[in-house]
Amino acid sequence: YSVTWNDVRAGSYALTARGADDDGDTATSSTVNVTVTAPNTPPTAQLTSPANGASFTAPASIAMTATASDSDGNVTQVAFYADGNLLGTDTTAPYAFTWNDVPAGSYALTARSTDDDGDTTTSSVVNVTVTAPNSPPTAQLTSPAAGASFTAPASIALAATASDSDGNVTQVQFFADGNLLGTDTTAPYSVSWN
Repeated sequence: YSVTWNDVRAGSYALTARGADDDGDTATSSTVNVTVTAPNTPPTAQLTSPANGASFTAPASIAMTATASDSDGNVTQVAFYADGNLLGTDTTAPYAFTWNDVPAGSYALTARSTDDDGDTTTSSVVNVTVTAPNSPPTAQLTSPAAGASFTAPASIALAATASDSDGNVTQVQFFADGNLLGTDTTAPYSVSWN
């Protein structure tokens, strides 16, 4: 003899079976106590820092913080990831990790919380960019030649080349004994010192 009791809600129950014979007599079994528990609710996870779209300069130190909670238990850890690769974990709130010496590149950061039932939740992705440090431009005075001699009152044509490996040259300034003689904003860079 058997029946299947479907869609049983969470709670504690005392189950019995009652048998009846053809003379109308009945007997009830001993009680069997059972408990139906609610399904585990996964924890929450949110990466609160850095902000989405944040930019850093290499070699960067990126402070990551997260919030996590579990409505029907406890959070046991929060793990921090970059592009799906584990960076580190924290087992106590406030949940934090600092990722040091981050090279230039774009990264998708997440935090994953785990509860005491082993369920996990991964936060939304936070995208960050780490840029290479700025390299200063180069400048070379090409005219006049070193040691050149002029007769006063002289007009001296100064010329220079300049470049920037990670950007653009916006101007070249020309100096004599630390005093500004002139500025040129377009190549070929030159001024006339009269």
